[in-house]
Amino acid sequence: MRILVVDDESLNRFLLIHMLEEAGYTDCFEAESGREALQLSEKIKPDLVLLDVVMADMDGFETAPLLKKMAGDIYLPIIFITALDDQDSLAKCLEVGGDDFASKPFDKIILTAKIRAHARTRLLSKRASKQNEELNYFRIGVEREHAIVEHIFSNALTINKTVAAYFDYRLAPASSFNGDLFLIEPSPSGGIYFLMGDFTGHGLASAIGALPVARAFQAMANKGLSVSEMASTINKTLMTLLPGDMFFAAVIAEIASNGHQFTVWNGGMPDLTVFTPAGEVTKHFQSQHMALGILEPYEFEENVEYFDANIGDRLIGYSDGVIELTNVAEQMLGEDAVLSWLSESPDLPVADIEEKVEAFRGNAEQLDDITFVSYTCQSLEALRPEYTVTQLPFNIEVDLCVEKLKTIDPIYELVIMVCSQLGMQSIRSDLSTVLSELFNNSLDHGILHLDSTLKKTTEGFFEYFDQRTDRLAKLKEGSIQIRISFAPENKTLSVELEDSGQGFDFQNLGGNHDSDAFGRGIPLIKELCESVEYSSNGTKVTATFAV
Repeated sequence: MRILVVDDESLNRFLLIHMLEEAGYTDCFEAESGREALQLSEKIKPDLVLLDVVMADMDGFETAPLLKKMAGDIYLPIIFITALDDQDSLAKCLEVGGDDFASKPFDKIILTAKIRAHARTRLLSKRASKQNEELNYFRIGVEREHAIVEHIFSNALTINKTVAAYFDYRLAPASSFNGDLFLIEPSPSGGIYFLMGDFTGHGLASAIGALPVARAFQAMANKGLSVSEMASTINKTLMTLLPGDMFFAAVIAEIASNGHQFTVWNGGMPDLTVFTPAGEVTKHFQSQHMALGILEPYEFEENVEYFDANIGDRLIGYSDGVIELTNVAEQMLGEDAVLSWLSESPDLPVADIEEKVEAFRGNAEQLDDITFVSYTCQSLEALRPEYTVTQLPFNIEVDLCVEKLKTIDPIYELVIMVCSQLGMQSIRSDLSTVLSELFNNSLDHGILHLDSTLKKTTEGFFEYFDQRTDRLAKLKEGSIQIRISFAPENKTLSVELEDSGQGFDFQNLGGNHDSDAFGRGIPLIKELCESVEYSSNGTKVTATFAV
């Protein structure tokens, strides 16, 4: 331990240093004035100072605060050595920066005990200073890394401004990085895809999953994939990338080119709700699936919901950070409160909704990321792209025997074949939906004779698929022929399916698909196609698309 002794009397310095050396403190330095003490202190960096009060050129009261200032943030103990015994002088010793005092003549035991005590404090201060320095260095490094990541995120998660103009949305992260994600992309058909999701937790660990999701979503939107294909692909991607304790609750949706028809896949998110201009709720897109990144591909469910709203209707969505928000009284906001605000004021802007949420939260901490999304049904004519369609006619014919019906799903490959032709990407999503519907109708009702009304209840829904699995496994004979042809002269794609079954009541099969539990039906097919014609008692159907 390095000790500096400051006294203008050489005898006092000699006695102090001798006493310190006997106590084991051999690294001692001496100064005969305050000015010399300051100069020497700058060179030797003492660990403790024994400072006389009364000196000629600069007394101890002047020297002490300057020594403290030179020491910086590290604790430098200063023990005043004084013959003064009045209370005012002793109090001033502490006021000017002294940490203790020892009266002359010196008591060796008391003085060395005080030195040991202050030496411990000095050691703790040096350790704390070193730790603070390390923490500060670490903080600077983290801030630099965060700045790099933020730069990458800002470039990777760009939103198409033309498409974004159709939405009113807000994202409010609970920390520097947002675990919520909102993406928008135009579809090749002139509609809009959007994705709203919430990774487990918040912060950088949660936000890191946004990059692969955004890249996959953008690529699939450019290709015109269906919502089902998007959900399946992102699920497979996240199953590979995410650790077992992370997942991604998400809504993936497509708005058709007419601006008011929705296709929605909801896995683990709060309801998407459709309001009329009068504030009436006409549709809840409830969560029908597990969040993405949980189920293996063979377990994953791709089925989606459809709804045809009206121009002027409003679609509202939000993350669970909104409805699970708590105030200082630990009361939860809840979904009912948000729905009541929108029912009372159907045209309430998202910024005003956000203000209401903040007013409810008050001074309570925001514990989760918050996202609001609003879309008002309107014409999307400005988004309709101009593209060139192939001038080559083509025909695709597939004959599926009973063994193929049991083992393969032909829809994906057929869609790939068709959409590999110039200009066909614009109908990819609709083609995938229509082919799936027509094929399932032929298989389920024409060949397996299943009753779709079972799916109107939860119990019946499971019974329906149990029957489907059982009957398909026991099927001995049956076939479905699929013929797809394109006529370039009138830009018409024709899809024809014919099954070997006895037919089914196609006129009463779909009903009002908006209210069906399964959300599908022949009415949906008719909305997506130019024409749909059943014949031969329902064993044959022809649908045409305008490309």
